[in-house]
Order: sequence, then structure tokens, then C-alpha cells
Amino acid sequence: MDLQVDIYQCGSNHIHVVLQGQAEGIAAFGNFEIFVKFIEACQEFINGQSQIPQAFLDAFKQEGNK
Repeated sequence: MDLQVDIYQCGSNHIHVVLQGQAEGIAAFGNFEIFVKFIEACQEFINGQSQIPQAFLDAFKQEGNK
């Protein structure tokens, strides 16, 4: 699975997440605390799954660990 995630913090402290590849889109967060809540929600979702699809896990592997 091809996925690229770019995260940028603007001068106004907004954080932008850009997804490219199998997931596409842009998310903008008003400040760092909101971004942290988003990441925590993602982690809770991952932790709550009894079976995470291998394709999802593969998307987050380091390039050399395929």
C-alpha cells in the first residue's frame, strides 16, 4: 500500500496533515492540543481493534522493513 503523510505547522500554529496515495485529503487543526486529541483518537481506534488488517499495518512500516 502506497501512503505518504506530510505534517506541517504554520506560523499561526495551525497544523496541516496531507495524505497522498491510498488515502488522500487534507486535515487542518487549529492548534497543537486539537492535533494531539486527533492522534489519541487514532491510537485508541488502533488499540481497540482485535484484528487490524495487514494492509493497514503495512502502510505504517518503515521503507526498509517491508
